Amino acid sequence: MFVPALLLSLSLSVMPLAQAKPGQQGYCLTEWTGGEKIKIPVEVVGTLMTTQPGRRAVLVRLLDERFRDSGVVAGMSGSPVYVEEKLLGAVAFGWSFAREPLAGVTPFEDMQVIPYNPMATPRSRLSSPESSALVGGEGVGVNVQPLFAALRGQLPPAAFSPKVEPSSSTPLAVAGVPLSPWTEGLWRTLGLTPVPSAYGAPTPSAPPEPGDTVAAALIWGDAVVAAGGTLTARDEGRFFAFGHPLIAAGAVRMPALRGRVLAVHNSFSVPFKIFTVGEAFGTFVADQPAGMVALAGPPPRGLPLSIAVQGEGTWRGFAFFLADVPILQPLLAAFLTAASASHNQGSNDDVTVDLALTARFANGSTLALRQNTAGSDAVARVATFVGALLALLTTPPFPVPALEGLELQLQRLPHESASLVEAIPQRRKVRPGETLPVTVALQPRFGPRQTQVYTLPIPAHLAPGKVDLLVADGSAFSEYALRSERTAPQDFLQLLGQLSRLEPSSHLVLALELREPGLALSAGAMPALPPSLAASLSASLAPGNVQRLASTLFVGHRVPLAWPLSGAVRVGLEVVPQEGL
Repeated sequence: MFVPALLLSLSLSVMPLAQAKPGQQGYCLTEWTGGEKIKIPVEVVGTLMTTQPGRRAVLVRLLDERFRDSGVVAGMSGSPVYVEEKLLGAVAFGWSFAREPLAGVTPFEDMQVIPYNPMATPRSRLSSPESSALVGGEGVGVNVQPLFAALRGQLPPAAFSPKVEPSSSTPLAVAGVPLSPWTEGLWRTLGLTPVPSAYGAPTPSAPPEPGDTVAAALIWGDAVVAAGGTLTARDEGRFFAFGHPLIAAGAVRMPALRGRVLAVHNSFSVPFKIFTVGEAFGTFVADQPAGMVALAGPPPRGLPLSIAVQGEGTWRGFAFFLADVPILQPLLAAFLTAASASHNQGSNDDVTVDLALTARFANGSTLALRQNTAGSDAVARVATFVGALLALLTTPPFPVPALEGLELQLQRLPHESASLVEAIPQRRKVRPGETLPVTVALQPRFGPRQTQVYTLPIPAHLAPGKVDLLVADGSAFSEYALRSERTAPQDFLQLLGQLSRLEPSSHLVLALELREPGLALSAGAMPALPPSLAASLSASLAPGNVQRLASTLFVGHRVPLAWPLSGAVRVGLEVVPQEGL
């Protein structure tokens, strides 16, 4: 249970919002170029009682020539504003293309009562409209179909990004990994402006004081990604900053870092501070509408993410940690996947990317998947797949064990792929128990067409009638098989069961679709059931946990190929009695 923060000690004088009057003079304290802390004269313009639901603000004018052509600078969020030597609040927002330097100030009396609980477990749900394709509501289950859309480049990153209505632009220091238009787009949906930065540069080692630059780390390890702002107030082991939410995630665990401003980039659009980040002084434990709260002490452990990338025959390994904010982790993992795959690897145009993923959970469960794709946007598609998968594993509508680690292996190769052209069975009439030769033709991206004959066993129990021969790449077959079953996992074990059945695109699958009724459970299909048994099972299981199947898939042959394959072929066959041929 969250408890409100205790009021600050009496040594800090706070001006209530009710005492703020137009025309009052004061100053804003903030860090500027070279780490210098400056006082900016301000004048109270008025009060805004409902800027957003549950939020209030004081409007002030910045009386300094520095802001004549820019307005409020991103990174000033949290800068304390004093009127009559009392703390009025924290700079929280401004306006792009402003002709006048006006700033919205969050009253500090609202920041004082930000609720936090150091022992709370961060938990969040995806809430954007796009995310409804991934995760249903309570009792609805989970849909894994969007994973296939990710591999086709048809799933927007918004599907695994939190829904945020940013009140201001926050600079995001990015050090150790490259940026691209695709990865920059991930951050801008959250109101974050990526800024090239450096980690480990000299920053003060003492805990920050009001007006100092601080940062909330989203990623650390071999790279650092941290949202920058300003400390508003300090009360012994508690630190209040930003004056607005980062993503309003509630309970969080994010390292609180010292920062140092190197320069200020003026712009009519989005002026921002360029800053470096240094050592941690504590942990941000609350991300609420009125701002963020950090507690002094050691930083949190975070979620380990290791990524090994092979390019031009050599492997390079990276070790990262993700902030303990489940709603953010899918986006962070997608960003690091794309950034690592691009690290000193040259252009991402026209490549083949092979992904091997292992997820380890606190209850001892393990999920291992392999997937691959090729094309000019292969890196982005694999990164989107990783993000969507992590969203399924960390924010489903049912209890899940904690994710303890994620391991990725990425192989980048020159574009090699093939299309499935045709599949020709030796005959269209088959008998139960025999094998059917099937000639499969593939067209590689470069080179002549390739043909290969595979033998497909015909189940001995088949009754005479129509069946379909299906030949497809593994990803397309997995998508069709799961869609045919029309079931959504209702718990963690069922989710792992469905995910473990996903085939990589580099598998060639030969299967029969039998006209035998059965049942589909979340854990898998039960084909060819007698009508009485099917009716009995349907009646005994809870509604929504069982679906009647009109047909059953029988996988007869699976062939691993050296490159991704795309395409699917369906051919009608007829099962006849032994004497029917």
